Order: sequence, then C-alpha cells, then structure tokens
Amino acid sequence: MYQNLLKLLVCAALTLCLPVISVVADEIKDQRGDLGRINDPVQDAKQAYHNGIKEFVGIKLEQELLIPGLKTSQEQKVRKHYIIRPLNQRWLSQSNIEQDPRRLHQLKRYANRYNLTMIKLVEQEQLDQRQRYRY
Repeated sequence: MYQNLLKLLVCAALTLCLPVISVVADEIKDQRGDLGRINDPVQDAKQAYHNGIKEFVGIKLEQELLIPGLKTSQEQKVRKHYIIRPLNQRWLSQSNIEQDPRRLHQLKRYANRYNLTMIKLVEQEQLDQRQRYRY
C-alpha cells in the first residue's frame, strides 16, 4: 500500500516539475547567447519581412562583421542601405566564436539561409515596384 502511494507521489511530483525543468532549460539556452532560438531561418526571414523588418544577419568576429550568403555586389548594397543584426554579441557572451567551430558553422548556416531568403524577398519587391509603374 505504501509502495503504491509512494509511486503516485513520485509521478505527481514529476508531472508538476517537468514544466519547470523545461523553463529552466530555455533560460539556460538563452543565457548561452548566440544559439538561443535559431531553428528555421527561412521562416524567420519571411516573418520578419512580413512584419516590415528588412534587416540582414551577420556574425561578429574579432575584426569584422561577416555576412554569409550574399554576393559581393549584394553585400555592398546591404551594408549601405540595410541594418545588419549580429547573431552573436561578443560583449554579452564574452566568447570567441572563432574558437568554437561547431557554433560558428551553425551560425554561418543560419545566416546564409536567412540572408538568401531576405535578399530574394527584397529584390522581388524592387522588381515588382519597377514593373508596377510602367506605362
């Protein structure tokens, strides 16, 4: 009888603690900084564009801001006309992304797909505007 009661109490305690554990895991994940919630770059870019946010993402290295996924001419245009949001904040994380190849690869991959999607949406909008005002 006590064994069944003990099992019931353990199950109830685990059921109540699981949401708390997942919240703690999210907080730890967010405190890491760079890879907080970057899962679907294409969807993120489309959602940002739909919300009127036309910004690109980059990776802050020690000496430069890397913008993966763009050709040289596109990169010059983006640097001149658009906001570039770094995915990693060196001053917050105090870590050198250059020394962690796995994280650097993940950030480059995310930024590459995000920027390719965003440049495609922006260039399509510009093309639509040029064609709209033809007589």
